[in-house]
Order: sequence, then C-alpha cells, then structure tokens
Amino acid sequence: MKILKKTKAMKDAKIAEAIKDFLTKFKLKEKIDKANQWADAHKKKVSVITISILTLSLVVGSWLTFTTHFNESDMLTGMSDVKPAFEGMHRIQRVKDLQVEQTVEMTNKGKLLKHELDSLVSLPVKSHKDSLDIMVKYKQLEIVVKYLENK
Repeated sequence: MKILKKTKAMKDAKIAEAIKDFLTKFKLKEKIDKANQWADAHKKKVSVITISILTLSLVVGSWLTFTTHFNESDMLTGMSDVKPAFEGMHRIQRVKDLQVEQTVEMTNKGKLLKHELDSLVSLPVKSHKDSLDIMVKYKQLEIVVKYLENK
C-alpha cells in the first residue's frame, strides 16, 4: 500500500508541476490577478457584462432552436440502425422462452416418469414386460435428470 501511495503522490506532484509550468509559461497567473483586480474595482460593469452575455446566449439559443427546421422522418432515419439490435434482443428472448418451456416440459415429463416408475416398482408381482418397463423408464428418468442438472 505504501508503494501505491508513493506513486500517487509522485503523479500528483508531477501534475502540479506541469500546471505550475503552464501558468508561468503563459504568465496566466499575473493576467488572472489583473482581471480579478479590475473586477473588484468595477463590480457594476462585471454584473452588467455577465447578465448581458447570459441573456445573449439565451436569445441566440432560443433563436437557433425555433428557426431550425427539422423533419420527424429525418429524426427517425437513425432509428433504422437500432432495429437490428431490437430484433436480436427479441430473438434472444424467444430462445430464452423456448428454453424455459423445454425445461418445464422436461420437469413435467420427469414427474410423470417417476410416478409411473413408482407404480411399477410397487407392484407385488412383476411380469417380464413390467421389468423391462422399469428399466426403460429408469433410463428415461436418468436422461431427464441429467438434462435438468445441466440447465
């Protein structure tokens, strides 16, 4: 942590030095001080100039806004680039919905297989066909469980 603090301090010192060099190179500090002295001496003029500039920018901005003619179709031409993105999102959503539907379907199939398997196992006397059905349904249930575990 000390190394990080030292490097941050070194970077901060370099930045401060660069700003100081920039200010002395263009003598900005002296110019700023002179401007501040003039502003302190002429407070009314500074207020008038500030208010005038703000009003002028408001008028010019309003004039540009109200005189600019634009067409809604011009605004919507950029929307054609957005359509493929929405189509992609819709496709992803359809795939997600399909996966959810398949998972629900497999869960229901697994429950049905388990119920059938339980009923076959609970039979007191089993025929050869019952034993084969038990093995087949058990394999199917294993496949369903593996599918659901992977999802």
